[in-house]
Amino acid sequence: MAQTYPIEHTVPQIGLIVRFEGLWAGYDGPDVLRDVNFQVSAGEVAVLSGPTAAGKTSLLHVMRLALPPRQGEALVLGEDILRLNERRRARLKRQIGYVGEEPTFIEDWSVFDNVALPLRVAKRKPAEYEADVRELLTFVGLEDAANEPAGHLSFAERRRVAIARALAGKPDLIVADEPGAGLNLDGAMRIFRLIAEMRRIGAGIVIATQSPEFADGIDATHWHIEDGAVLRTDPDAAAPLGFADSGYEAHEEHGYAPHEEDGEYPDYYGDDDAETYR
Repeated sequence: MAQTYPIEHTVPQIGLIVRFEGLWAGYDGPDVLRDVNFQVSAGEVAVLSGPTAAGKTSLLHVMRLALPPRQGEALVLGEDILRLNERRRARLKRQIGYVGEEPTFIEDWSVFDNVALPLRVAKRKPAEYEADVRELLTFVGLEDAANEPAGHLSFAERRRVAIARALAGKPDLIVADEPGAGLNLDGAMRIFRLIAEMRRIGAGIVIATQSPEFADGIDATHWHIEDGAVLRTDPDAAAPLGFADSGYEAHEEHGYAPHEEDGEYPDYYGDDDAETYR
């Protein structure tokens, strides 16, 4: 993709994108994540499989800063998420792309405008992002639908637009929740391959699914979650790194300092933006 506002770090500098150790989390009741150890590196695709209500979505919520851990150690993009103030939290969220199971759009806005929404929230000018947005639509095969209202999209097309929107901010972490749900095998595998392609720009990618066969043919690490407990299932899985050895250096050195024109850091994921604007 064209780099109108370049990513200022490289894969070797980043190291681990996500590192959880002894993590516990829940909502109003009991813990739904129990003593979780999990990691994903820059340029890596991690497939997280498990049955319904196993904790997949909750683990993604922790990664995208929507569910605070109750206990444990948790690094996301080099930041200890248990110690973030609101400004740092909002800034960090700008580096996370999220593809929800049921993407939310502003239905009467064009496909182009929905994909560009995170960039508008970030106060980018159309002249800065137009070429990137059109390139993203080409990437997901919807360049001819750029001016169509989002409400006219098919189920599969909505998933592809959600991927383009999640990638619009050039995130360092991409999390996708059941992106193949409701699609046939060929359609689901295409969606998985589209998401996995972002490893080529150095992003860490986590895909949660009940159907790990959708990831067949993708070079990925495999994890399984059940009853809130996570286990890496790769036959050649290496021993995990120690928490202090994440390799992700201070954010100020790698492009997380604010652009002067940005002002305050908006708090957005894409779907959340759409809900706000509707």
